[in-house]
Amino acid sequence: MPIVLPKETGGDFERVPAGTFVATCYRIIDLGTQQGEWKGQPKFQHKIMFSWEFTDELMSDGRPFTIHQRYTLSASQKAKLRQDLESWRGVPFSDADFGAFDLGNVLGKSCLIGVVHEHKDGKTYENISSILKLPKGMPTPALVNEPIYFSLNDFDQELYDKLSESLKAVIAKSPEYQELKGAHRVEAVPDQGGYRSAPVDLDDEIPF
Repeated sequence: MPIVLPKETGGDFERVPAGTFVATCYRIIDLGTQQGEWKGQPKFQHKIMFSWEFTDELMSDGRPFTIHQRYTLSASQKAKLRQDLESWRGVPFSDADFGAFDLGNVLGKSCLIGVVHEHKDGKTYENISSILKLPKGMPTPALVNEPIYFSLNDFDQELYDKLSESLKAVIAKSPEYQELKGAHRVEAVPDQGGYRSAPVDLDDEIPF
């Protein structure tokens, strides 16, 4: 009997379907400064993760599918974070927003998310292809998952303990977390073109 290549199982999890769905942001996680690589050289960037739930797309156990996206905390015109937030809002940020817009404003807000399946090295990945503002008049679904907004600038041990072990391991590698656990006060990360606290008054037609 020949030895054949087995079918791809993709792990013991249900795959987010491909398509465009109404999604609601239920989690924003500050990952701190993380080491990456650029042209073969180490590069350190402040990372943040967003999580959305698809209320109308349910897994076999009745829970909504979820999807996650990591971003570099940057307001550069080329930054994926800024591009996605502006697409979600439906309007560009103004100069007054930079250094003042609180990412927590996005928690509980809905959008349209496009999901594509991409195949690489024998595996299938669910990736976000687009984030768009909801059409006018479309209601925002109620959240199923507990909303979580975790910031290393305002560390909350209870929130940290609610995160998965893999997420906690990533955060624990950051210098911000290391400094915090060394009993030193964690200062705000230098601007880097990112977003800060202090809510901004916005037009009612803009979701956040």
